[in-house]
Amino acid sequence: MVIYYSSTGNSKHVALKLHKEFKGNLIDVCDFEQPSSFCLEDGEVLFLVTFNCFWGISNRMETFIRNSEFRNVKEIVVIITCGGYLGGADDSIERLLLEKGLPKPIVHSLVMVTNYSILHDVPSFDIQKRKLLRAEKKLGKIIEGAQKPYHSNGFIRKVTPKIHDQYEKARNTAPFHVNSFCIGCEVCMKNCPVHAIEMKGSRPTWVKPKCDHCLRCLHRCPAKAIDYGNSTQNRLRYTYEAHDSRHL
Repeated sequence: MVIYYSSTGNSKHVALKLHKEFKGNLIDVCDFEQPSSFCLEDGEVLFLVTFNCFWGISNRMETFIRNSEFRNVKEIVVIITCGGYLGGADDSIERLLLEKGLPKPIVHSLVMVTNYSILHDVPSFDIQKRKLLRAEKKLGKIIEGAQKPYHSNGFIRKVTPKIHDQYEKARNTAPFHVNSFCIGCEVCMKNCPVHAIEMKGSRPTWVKPKCDHCLRCLHRCPAKAIDYGNSTQNRLRYTYEAHDSRHL
């Protein structure tokens, strides 16, 4: 069974590759609004795939795990996609799963292309391609069982909660706005995994004080009309689908 949460396509790509190899159910977290129950077949591995949020996982993914029931789970493999460093996110998700009485997971960090354009420049298309090629090779090793798991050290684990606390502050939706390029297509509203966006007139409005901070709205806007304050202006947008995965 593969359960995933994806914003700009990195984690979805990983989930699809895992599903192709291991079969079973393919579960998109965004398809579930209510607590659900999942039962694995004997010998089946539970794969969890999501993206890094300030050295942890997003509120949407954490809530899904906490509220869901998982039965007949003997082995868990977690793959967290990120733009660079995962920090102590492995420790955080280990604690979360152990709290639910689930097995200690094997955790992998998979560096792909950052979508956190609030702090970082999204690299050029050519650099993106090179990063994704490296990620594809590592993903192959993970699938083969030949990749050493990710394990953060004691100091990083100690400071990770303070780093992840910044995620709660960053979830503030007030800085989101649209410019004159907005075409009123409603894509952002339909894509928002926590329903934080509504259309008022022909323009999107962020109606919740906090969102999941996945930046799906910003990167998937076809008109590139969404920004987060001034920090994302003139920065590239990114989606995995912009690359021809057949060549990766």
